[in-house]
Amino acid sequence: MRTTLKRGIGQGAEVGAGGQAAVPLFGPMARYRQEGRPRRSVLGIILRGLGWLALALVVIGSGVAGGLYLYIHGTLAAISTPTKVTRVASQYESKLTSPSQPAIALVAGYDVRGKMSGANPYAGSNSDTLMLLRADPVHDTLSLLSFPRDLYVNIYCHGDVVDTQDRINSAWGNCSNGPAGTLDTMEHLIGLKINYLITLDFHAFKQLVNNLHGVYMNVDRRYYIPLHTGVSAINLQPGYQKLVGGQALSYVRYRHTDSDIYRTGRQQLFIEALKSRLRTSLSISNLPFEVPKLIHVLKDNIKVVKAGNLSVGFDELTKYLNLIYSLPPGHLFRNQIPYPAFHFFTTSAGADVESASPAAIAAAVHSFQNPDLRQTQVVSGQFGGVKKTPKKKTKVRKLPRSQVSVLVLNAGNVPGEAANTTYLLSRSGYTMKELPAGDVANAPKATTDTTIYYDINQPDAQLAAQQLLPLFGPHTHVTQMTTAIQNIASRAGNPVTVVAVGTSFPGKLVVHHAPKVQPKAPPQVSPGAAMTAPRLRQVYDRVHFPLMVPHEIAAGATLSSSEGVRAFKPLQNQHEVAMSFVMPNQIEYWDIEESTWNSAPILSNPSFTIIHRGQKYDVYTTGGQVQMVALRTPRATYWVTNSILNELSNSTMIAIAESLRPLRR
Repeated sequence: MRTTLKRGIGQGAEVGAGGQAAVPLFGPMARYRQEGRPRRSVLGIILRGLGWLALALVVIGSGVAGGLYLYIHGTLAAISTPTKVTRVASQYESKLTSPSQPAIALVAGYDVRGKMSGANPYAGSNSDTLMLLRADPVHDTLSLLSFPRDLYVNIYCHGDVVDTQDRINSAWGNCSNGPAGTLDTMEHLIGLKINYLITLDFHAFKQLVNNLHGVYMNVDRRYYIPLHTGVSAINLQPGYQKLVGGQALSYVRYRHTDSDIYRTGRQQLFIEALKSRLRTSLSISNLPFEVPKLIHVLKDNIKVVKAGNLSVGFDELTKYLNLIYSLPPGHLFRNQIPYPAFHFFTTSAGADVESASPAAIAAAVHSFQNPDLRQTQVVSGQFGGVKKTPKKKTKVRKLPRSQVSVLVLNAGNVPGEAANTTYLLSRSGYTMKELPAGDVANAPKATTDTTIYYDINQPDAQLAAQQLLPLFGPHTHVTQMTTAIQNIASRAGNPVTVVAVGTSFPGKLVVHHAPKVQPKAPPQVSPGAAMTAPRLRQVYDRVHFPLMVPHEIAAGATLSSSEGVRAFKPLQNQHEVAMSFVMPNQIEYWDIEESTWNSAPILSNPSFTIIHRGQKYDVYTTGGQVQMVALRTPRATYWVTNSILNELSNSTMIAIAESLRPLRR
């Protein structure tokens, strides 16, 4: 077979002399290559790797966060779903319309969860704890008010009819509607509507404490009741230490050598310690791991019921929890009926109970409802608290109220809020303006904060707005009128100011009264070095840090006969000495702690600082009462803690702390 291609000659080639191709069909072959990628620098490779890693973490984090979010929502629904019992308790009307408003919750702790059957599934249970909490996101305050379970009151099981007179906790087990009777009885006692009912059994209490890996408490004295005595056993030594679930429960339930009044004080101190523990335990790093465990405990053992038979929203829950978590120092207020106001007696049935006058209860409720942040400032001023250099104040001219014209608009979600606020301002003497009949007094948009607008075209308008500002609380702003506000104002006769009332407005104007605090008086102290120095020398070699001697102690106090001075380790590599003092009534205890643990949670967030003889002392208050005074040094911290009911005066507390001197060997 012959081919048509010969010696590289193709069919289309011309043949020249000698049979060679005159012009080749293909010229020299050019080889084309795809342009190569530029070589990456090491830095570029690292950055690209980090970028992919970040993206992966975001995806994983979003999945975890989303799953956690759904888990919390599902758990929240389980916690707040009304049951046969709590549905009855949740049918009370409430003025709570926004999580920005102050809210009151009744916390009821009980010892046995009844079976969900019968007219009252909680029959046979004991509500050992009845505590009111008031969370105020407007002023960033948390108020506590406790009532002893043996307080003799009118019991209301159904509406406004008094069923009987008995201990306040009897409504829980004896009313046919269980917790609803407790809620009804409490509302009649305090004269306030309760927004939430929170029920917690003792098993959940212990689990909650254990999941936080314990709660650090300042135990004021030796608590000991052995097992099998017919009452709750307890075995605690004095000092600042970690309490696990069973220990914490025994502490908050104890009342056998003092009274039910002191038990409520211990419960309030525990709430304060729990708040501190939550702040340190639920950090960003371990939040994804700890929250599911805590929520699991809450889901199985806690019920939160909102007034009006409504479920608890995620936004309102996070709003109030964030307030508790980030509460500023000095913004926790502990309230109780004063111990001397109680009358102790025995009923005809042989029950030991106590009563308090309506005036004493009303005074405690008023303090609970109106926490005054100025109290801490007054106490600080009494004892020379360290303050920032005050700016020179220029005298501000004050306008007559009749010259301040105001139009009120509703920027919230409460019907009639504008009309109500207009009435309140008119009673205070301001000149009120209103829109023509048929116009709705609504702001252009709803807001959380209240805004006071002023007309820049009218004289003294900004001064008028600033004069109104204190009446509406801290979450209020002043600004000049916008075009939209000006258009509304023109229909009301062009007032000098327009107030757009937001959802944070509590429905009443702020009326300023002088804060009520203890008057500064001479401290009630007596010499203490001769009593304490020998006992401190006995433990000096065990603690390996300089000890201090109180040269002054509360008048009449003595070291407790049971572990009056105790040396121990609050945690690994830290040393502590606790001195426990008892007053002549053998009920009231206070203590001094000396510890190398300078970062102990109890020492965080002092209310203010004072300086005495070149030494700096941190002062911790609850309202206008000094609860603790601490002296910090590089090697150790020394602090004086008031009694459970804060019975030592402010002057006495500070005098004891300022008398601390180094122990001479």
